Amino acid sequence: MSTRQHTFAEDNYYHIYAHTVGDMPLFRNKRDHERFLCTLFTANAYDDIPRLERFSGLNQVWDIKNGKITPGDPLVDIACFCLMKTHFHLILGERGNANISKFMHKLMVSFAKYINIKYERRGHVFESKFHSKLLDSNEYLLRASSYIHLNTKDMKEWHRREYHYPWSTYQDYIGTNRWGVLLKNDIILSQFKNKKEYQEFVEEGRFEDDYHI
Repeated sequence: MSTRQHTFAEDNYYHIYAHTVGDMPLFRNKRDHERFLCTLFTANAYDDIPRLERFSGLNQVWDIKNGKITPGDPLVDIACFCLMKTHFHLILGERGNANISKFMHKLMVSFAKYINIKYERRGHVFESKFHSKLLDSNEYLLRASSYIHLNTKDMKEWHRREYHYPWSTYQDYIGTNRWGVLLKNDIILSQFKNKKEYQEFVEEGRFEDDYHI
């Protein structure tokens, strides 16, 4: 279990990440990615997560986005994400007191159950609850978003094509936001003249040898 040197305070933003036990694949196919995203967005409410096996693909997410389903007030602001083979990264904004902890518990417990049932395994899926870093300055927030959006840069098939990676919000920042009001990217994009300027900012991070968060 990881320890934290901070509590989750309202109006602050945090870089959240979690890794699997023993580098076990977390996302093996498109369905796993979509199930995680369904859980990510449906967990962001005080209400319980619905039985997602009743839904196919991202239909549940689209229904929430379009207002057909109203799960309730959000626990957190989801600003960025990137799903990698054995881990994931998020930037979350705290909307209350320790809402991030509640949200991450719902997300990780639900998805771990899905993985264990689907792949007929038992035991822990993640190596710890989750890790978090307080983004205690605006510069740190922006750099964290760049780091997350370039996370696939060492993958041959996505090198210099990171903005096409479907399981990241990079394309939602420099193109059309697929998730609508479910993705709160204004905290970052509002600090740039346009989306092109943000993309240029992200690309600058590619050449910084010590660029890490």
